[in-house]
Amino acid sequence: MTIRVAVFNDFEVIVAGLVGMLEEFDDLEVVGVGVGGDDRTLHQTADVVLYDTYGRAGIPWGEISELIAQPTARHVVLFTFSLDDHVVSHALDAGAHGCLWKGLSRQELADAIRRVAAGEVVVSDADGRPRTPAEGHRWPFDDLGLTARESEVLALLSEGLPNARIAEALYLSTETVRSHVKQIFKKLGAHTRSEATAKALRAGAFSRR
Repeated sequence: MTIRVAVFNDFEVIVAGLVGMLEEFDDLEVVGVGVGGDDRTLHQTADVVLYDTYGRAGIPWGEISELIAQPTARHVVLFTFSLDDHVVSHALDAGAHGCLWKGLSRQELADAIRRVAAGEVVVSDADGRPRTPAEGHRWPFDDLGLTARESEVLALLSEGLPNARIAEALYLSTETVRSHVKQIFKKLGAHTRSEATAKALRAGAFSRR
């Protein structure tokens, strides 16, 4: 049986990376993609909708609730680094059918999608494993050596959020965010937040659609 999957995120590169990961599986068919926050309407029925939370200042519960309410979205799943207990419980209470960790390999992701499509509620256990998304799931500035988490921090930094707000949005400690910012400066050859932001915005990688 073919499982129909839809993918949503604000950034084209994130959506393209996820689609690329799923295309190799014969039983998974991508029937819808959403880039940007203006239109979350699913025009085709999807067995599983992956909502990738990359680069969002917190979890956009309103948009997720709208997706869950659509009859064409049979099962909605958060695809996120933030597997905080509060996020998981809020998502499940809202009607989501799972929370999948962005550190899953493509095979693990495919297996989880199959389980969700079969009616199971699936919640990943990140277990502190120091892994990043599998090859094929791209993110802005990965070509410069930024990790997926550093890229996400830079996306929020580029919107002018201070370290404390970034930490709150990503469910990290302020010290961890500070460490990520230092690594971002080093990899981009920047010395200040303004310089790092200017480089990111000039590259156009964080242009939301």
